Amino acid sequence: MKTLKLTLFSLVMALMVLTSCTNNESVIEEQQHTEESGSITNALLQLRTQFDDSGNVTQPNNPAGNIVLDFCFDFVYPLNLAYNNGTTVTVADLEGLIDIMLNSTEDLFINGIAFPFNVETYSDITNAIEIVTINNENEFIALLESCDFNVAEPCECYEVYDPVCVEISDPSGAIFTVTYPNACYAACDGFTEEDFLDTCEEDYNPIGSDCFTLNYPISIVLDNNTVVVNSDEELGTALYDMYHFDFVYPLTVTLENGDTAEVNNSDDMDALITSCYDCPCPANVDPVCVEIEQLDGSIITFVYNNACLAFCDGYTEFDLVYCNSSNDLCLPTAISDALEGFTGWTINSYNGSQDLNVYEITFNSNGTLQWMSSGSTFSGTWSVEENPTSGNMLSMSFSGPDLQQATGEWRIADCDLPCSITLQSNNGDEMIVSRECD
Repeated sequence: MKTLKLTLFSLVMALMVLTSCTNNESVIEEQQHTEESGSITNALLQLRTQFDDSGNVTQPNNPAGNIVLDFCFDFVYPLNLAYNNGTTVTVADLEGLIDIMLNSTEDLFINGIAFPFNVETYSDITNAIEIVTINNENEFIALLESCDFNVAEPCECYEVYDPVCVEISDPSGAIFTVTYPNACYAACDGFTEEDFLDTCEEDYNPIGSDCFTLNYPISIVLDNNTVVVNSDEELGTALYDMYHFDFVYPLTVTLENGDTAEVNNSDDMDALITSCYDCPCPANVDPVCVEIEQLDGSIITFVYNNACLAFCDGYTEFDLVYCNSSNDLCLPTAISDALEGFTGWTINSYNGSQDLNVYEITFNSNGTLQWMSSGSTFSGTWSVEENPTSGNMLSMSFSGPDLQQATGEWRIADCDLPCSITLQSNNGDEMIVSRECD
């Protein structure tokens, strides 16, 4: 996994709006009545784990770089709180809340809040960040329970740089883009491959591959206010509850070769980000392999057509392993050549059943496929792609009857080309696509 910069710069390219309004320090003053609340104590203890001892967001806990998605919700400020000694405080923004958390002790901590208050949460039903009112302690408890903070096995992802992007609506209805370092992190937040944008890499800056680094201090504009930040960590914290920001130009960056370049406007920044994707590789097939640990602890071997492609994804020579099994050599190009170049393919086995092997499938070079059923010809689509997060994938889409259950994205688990291809789905289904071989 790359640094926090991976997530931050994806915001530059997206149409986003902001949710936080001010940047003032919290102040102690007279305010509305607060009530004792164990939930606010628990919520702040959990939120504290998102930050280091300097008050900056920590990358392992914040792959999206957004508090609603990485934590669970964001308070709508101002927020009226009370310490366990009876002192009350009005918190104006996240910065003030971080200051309170950093300075809390076993003897002095927040244990009260004024109801009602609002929070921003993500709804997977509307695919939007929505404002929810918490009217009492019971509703606060229900909110925390919905966050699954106490899940026995936290979602752990492998350190593979293969960015995916999703679009979400903010509370005003505007669309913004969130970028994850890889599909695993997105899946931890409940997103699937159907949610991923096709153009993510055009909007994503692979800063973790040392394409360039910002030269601090720099200034950014948040809600018409200019803020000076002095490091990547400060930048990540400043943007943690924001959906939009602008750089103050000009600024300078250090390129991978050590040269300094001046960025004078947003067009220059866009061009710089675009240049990070220039990784020309030859088309020759000279397989190299890397090992990837999956969530269940198992190891899969992922194969690249050549070393250049692996290096472009951030691997080094020390990451390469010997390709020594048939699975290692199930390259997308080899799979495509076999499916296109030979006829008679059927789904010979689906979870052990051979009910589908009566339908012969023709795979065309233009990405379409056909099969016959009850005298009628039906069509669909297919593709084979490299995916260093999940392994090489064969995607198939079947219209019409009979083969609908075979529609989806399948990981290529093994192959014996040009005779058979063994596939596995994310939910454990197994399918063998094969043909008669002499």
